[in-house]
Amino acid sequence: MEINTYLRPLIRWWRLIVIVTMLAVIASAVSALLQPAAYVSRTTLVIGTTILDPNPDSGQIYIAQQLAGIYADIAEREPIQQATMDSLGIDWLPLYQSKVVPNTQMVEISVTDTNPKRAQIIADELARQLMLQSPAIGGTETGDRQEFIREQLSSLQIQIQETETKIEELQTSLVDLNSASQIANIETEIRDHTQKLNSLRESYANFLVNSQEGALNILSIVEPANLPTRSVGTSKLIIIALAGLVGFSLGSGAAYLLEFLDRTIKTTSDVERIFNLPVIGYISEIYENGNNAAYVYENPNSIIAENFRLIRSNIEFFQISNPITTILITSPNQGNGKTTVASNLAISISHGEQDVVLVDADLRRPAIHNVLNITKNPGLSDVIRNKTDIDSVVRYWKEDGLKVITAGDIPPNITEVVGSKRIASILEELKEKHEIVVIDAPPLIIADSYNLASKVDGVILIMEPGQTSEEQAMTIKEQLDRSNAHLLGIVFNKISEQSAHSSYDYQYRSLYSPKYYGDYISKSTNEPNTGSRSKKIMDFFEHGQLPPDMAESVELTITAIKTQPKQIVERLRKSKKNGKNGKDG
Repeated sequence: MEINTYLRPLIRWWRLIVIVTMLAVIASAVSALLQPAAYVSRTTLVIGTTILDPNPDSGQIYIAQQLAGIYADIAEREPIQQATMDSLGIDWLPLYQSKVVPNTQMVEISVTDTNPKRAQIIADELARQLMLQSPAIGGTETGDRQEFIREQLSSLQIQIQETETKIEELQTSLVDLNSASQIANIETEIRDHTQKLNSLRESYANFLVNSQEGALNILSIVEPANLPTRSVGTSKLIIIALAGLVGFSLGSGAAYLLEFLDRTIKTTSDVERIFNLPVIGYISEIYENGNNAAYVYENPNSIIAENFRLIRSNIEFFQISNPITTILITSPNQGNGKTTVASNLAISISHGEQDVVLVDADLRRPAIHNVLNITKNPGLSDVIRNKTDIDSVVRYWKEDGLKVITAGDIPPNITEVVGSKRIASILEELKEKHEIVVIDAPPLIIADSYNLASKVDGVILIMEPGQTSEEQAMTIKEQLDRSNAHLLGIVFNKISEQSAHSSYDYQYRSLYSPKYYGDYISKSTNEPNTGSRSKKIMDFFEHGQLPPDMAESVELTITAIKTQPKQIVERLRKSKKNGKNGKDG
């Protein structure tokens, strides 16, 4: 499968993709630009003093890590938040987070705010309020006890130093003594001071165990809150680019979804895939006030007349290998333009100096007599019912070589009449008397067409791109195969340059290019865009066609944008001028 098959939805619905992408980019840009910059200030606290201990105990480290988790949770509780707000005199706190640094006994508090200085102050205060929850902080019962312990430790340290000094002095004085009684007294005094020293040291050790210096449940700051200088978060350009990528993905997904849901025949590749046949002609939309069925006669040098001559040439190519005299023109549905194609094709063949007769075999809704402005009776139905012969119903149109057989009166049992052997003999007689017989048949939703298709040399199927579903097309092909009908090919009708571009079909895009056909361009953009609002929106996305009311609104808006600023400036000038005149008066 060619890569064009995969790219076709993107090219067909490129307007939808561009609009969705631009909306995503604009929305993200507005949101990103209006979003204020955010700054993060961080402060770090440590649990206990094991980090200062040269020989820390693993049990102490484990306990400190467990305490760190508890303090991290307490920092996000309401008491800490309320205490912080009361201390700073504010009634709200920005977003902040308290977490344990992995595998450590440290707690990190990070505050995110649009004001970097405020983020720093709040981070410091949160850390301070958390430290107040520690049992070693003054102002609390445990804090007062710690203060008493510190005082006692200081006093004991002084007494220990004094006692040690006294012992040293007494030991030094023993050197110069000769009296046994004096020596005994000094030794007794040394023993007393030694006992006192031991007692002081024991008391000091007991106080030290319960002091801050040896405590595990204590918080201290190791990293004060910093003043952030750079904002955090993803770059706004990256956000806008990602939004554009998301918009493009959504638009592309919508394009492929629309293409998947729109299972209709639109391109030559669709025709070749389902029918295994070529597209033998492309007819542009005809927007004329005159008779469309005689367009080739009235505009012989137009691009549309050239398209019908191309179909005539393709039919002649088929006749090289297999003689084709009777050609049935039909369509999947009513309104595909089969009658217009049949009449213009017959006129084009007659211009080639061939003996051609146009037969209106649509006995349910005959139209040839109306579009060519000739009488309806007598016609084909009269010949079928043996009311007259073939020669008597053949009449010339415009004396241009084209012969026409109208439908005549509509019989009550149309299906039986069309399926009878009489119609086959009539067609055989027409083959003997004329070079080409062009038959305008009912659409293929009627059984009459299949009966007629089995009795002619070839069938040409008129299709409007995007109007026939693939399921219907496959059903038509199967039914034609059962009827042993010889399907020559498909003619695409009502093609505009926009549809040719959106369907990405090079085989008929060039047929409507001004490069090859002068100033001819399909006039579809000049015609009123009728239909439902959803249809108008889809036409805009697919073909770029703005509805008249919307186009007028856009034009008025652009005009207002251009003119209103000038009018406002002019009014301001006049008001200033009038003000000066008033002062001068």
